[in-house]
Amino acid sequence: MFEQEILTQLKTKYKNLGLSETILKAKAKQLSKAVEKQEDIENAVAGVEDDLAIFQSFADQNRTLAKKIEELEKGKITDKPEDKPEDKPVEKPTGEAEPAWVKAFREQMEKQNELISGFQAEKTAQTNAQKLQSKLDELKVSKSIQALIPSNITFENEEQIEAYATEMKTKSDAIAQEFGNLALGSTPKPLFGEAKKEGEVSPDVQAYVDAKKQAKTNE
Repeated sequence: MFEQEILTQLKTKYKNLGLSETILKAKAKQLSKAVEKQEDIENAVAGVEDDLAIFQSFADQNRTLAKKIEELEKGKITDKPEDKPEDKPVEKPTGEAEPAWVKAFREQMEKQNELISGFQAEKTAQTNAQKLQSKLDELKVSKSIQALIPSNITFENEEQIEAYATEMKTKSDAIAQEFGNLALGSTPKPLFGEAKKEGEVSPDVQAYVDAKKQAKTNE
């Protein structure tokens, strides 16, 4: 809801990090899912400084690696004289589909992308866990039911969190009702002739005693 405003503040606050707009847009989209009020935007933007510092480190490494590759390419062009057509040796196939330096660069980028994706997924999971806990507390789901929820459960959006919390509430209420019924069923019922209160008998017993007295009087 506040994605554009968050993106604007990210660009202003962290312009010195030299991060690409792609990274900033991804972070703004992530934050917009957690920010519910406009006054919370500033705190949310300030809270991702460490995250963006890590992204800056990755970006710096990529720029350094790209610069080295560019220098190597320039060195090949300026230092190596061009062979004459008649003297140019026939290159033997190496069995590689790409040059070694290209392969190394690609593998480095893949590793860094995996790290970034894993870091973002972890942050999202932490945020969703907090939202789920808040919803469970709001619905007053019993702690015994909450203890059974897997710690590694994941959600794609807030609708899934809402649905799962509601399901846990239904189960919690059902179990509470079942225990309540068991408790009522185990309550001992008064026996025939058992006093309801101290010094007092039930109406049925009193009627039986009175009838006996009347029968004895008539004898």
